Amino acid sequence: MGNLDPRFIPLDNRNGPPDWFEFYPIMNYLKNADLEENAWYGFLSPKFSSKTGMSASDVIGIISKYRDQANVALFSPAWDQLAYFRNPFEQGEFRHPGLLALSQKFIDEANLNINLKNLITHSSTAVFSNFIIAKPTYWKKWLKIACQFYEFSQENVFGETSYLDSKNKLGPMKTFIQERLPSIVLTQNHFKTLAYDFGQSAPIFNQLFDNNPKTRKMLQACDLLKEKYADTKDEVYLEMYLKIRQDIHFKYSLPNEL
Repeated sequence: MGNLDPRFIPLDNRNGPPDWFEFYPIMNYLKNADLEENAWYGFLSPKFSSKTGMSASDVIGIISKYRDQANVALFSPAWDQLAYFRNPFEQGEFRHPGLLALSQKFIDEANLNINLKNLITHSSTAVFSNFIIAKPTYWKKWLKIACQFYEFSQENVFGETSYLDSKNKLGPMKTFIQERLPSIVLTQNHFKTLAYDFGQSAPIFNQLFDNNPKTRKMLQACDLLKEKYADTKDEVYLEMYLKIRQDIHFKYSLPNEL
C-alpha cells in the first residue's frame, strides 16, 4: 500500500480470490456494508492517479462541488477509446478477442434484453477500470448485476486473455468483462452523471490513433454524436458518428464482426 494516495482509505483484499482483481472486494463490501443514502462510494485501484493524472484531493474537490447535481461521477481513462468504439464491449472484443460473445451469453442468460453489438455508449454512460464514485442508488443496481455475473462465472469456463498482439497473459476473461458491467447499469437506468472531461487535454493513445489536434476533435465529435443519439434516438446522429469514426485513422483493422 506504499503507493496509495494517503487521502484514499485502503480496502484489504488479502483474503479475497486474486483472480477477480477489484471486482470481488467491491461486491463483498457492498454486500456487507450499511450504505449511507447521501454518501459517495468509490473503489479505485492504486493505479488511479497514474492512469488519470488525478489525486484524491482532485476527486474529493470535484465531488464536493457537484455533489448536489449528480449521483454518479466517472473518471475514466482511455477517453479516446470510449469515444471511438460503440461501447466498451466492442472495445473489449478488439483488445481481448472472444469477450463480446461471452458477455452476450451472460446478458442473454440474465434476461437483460440487450444486443451488445448495437449498444451505443458515451463518456457519461461508459467507464474503464471501475473508476466510478457514486451514491448507493447506483451501487445497488451494480450489485444486482454483479451477483448475477458472479453466479454466471461459477457455471462457465473463462480462458486466460492478453492484450492484442501481446503474448503476456493478463488474467481470466471474466475480469475484463466485469469492468464493463457499469455500462450496462448506466445505460439501463437513469442517473444524474458527472463525467470528468479528459478529452480536452488527456493523451491520445498513439498505438491506436494519430496524436494530433484533428484526431482529438474528431474523437470528441464521436462522443458528442453518440450522446445525442442516446438522448434522441435520431438515426442521423448515429450515421454521423459512424461516418466520422470511419474517417479517423485507426492503426489496426477491426474484425469483420465489429
